[in-house]
Amino acid sequence: MRFAWVLNLDAELELARLNFEYVPRSKLLQQLLTYGQGSRALLGPEDVLLEPGASLNAAEFVGRAWCPTPRALSRLAATGVRPEPHPEAAVLRRVNHRLFAHQAGGGLPEQRYFTERAPLEQLLRRAERPWLLKRPLSFAGRGQMRFYGAISDKQWSWLEVSLARDGLIAEPLVTPTLEVSVHGFVWQDGHHELGRACVQEVSERGVFRGVRLALGTELEPAESTSLFERATRVAGLLHEA
Repeated sequence: MRFAWVLNLDAELELARLNFEYVPRSKLLQQLLTYGQGSRALLGPEDVLLEPGASLNAAEFVGRAWCPTPRALSRLAATGVRPEPHPEAAVLRRVNHRLFAHQAGGGLPEQRYFTERAPLEQLLRRAERPWLLKRPLSFAGRGQMRFYGAISDKQWSWLEVSLARDGLIAEPLVTPTLEVSVHGFVWQDGHHELGRACVQEVSERGVFRGVRLALGTELEPAESTSLFERATRVAGLLHEA
């Protein structure tokens, strides 16, 4: 089976605006083009990347997207490529929202989810440690803010907008030594398949710079097993969703 891919790496931004028209800015599209090179290298040898103006025999391919959002499906339809079975956009939004992983037990110790200012303000003013706040539908270091102590009026403006829109995930600010991900598929009959572990290459500020297959020397056996156990658990929760 050959796949025609839509690598819509900005899917979270679209899911955050499901009730509104999402049009990515040209600067973002250029960034996705630059930093998505590693993702393209992970496609199958018979797969193709569906780019603007691409010409292909649609009957030879099945459509597959990084995330089958309405916009990605429209791009497939425009070229006549039939998409593989996929969940509704509301389900995609639910499971990509950071609250889903938080409730499933993921994230750092002491991670919390806030929708109101008072408890969040109480946490930040303690100043026991630096905190990292993330908008639930964001990616590649976007939609994040670091707090080391005093909170400025500009920061509060960002916080209040975020709380009103989708809430915020707060977690202790740490320095990762290695960021690893596992991709996979959850099929309609409930079974799932997990792929190989990948390393996310990011800047010092957590901004995405690329992805590649993890080297065997980078993963200790115990860590690798734990990673796959967590991915398997999430796959089961995704099927229930």
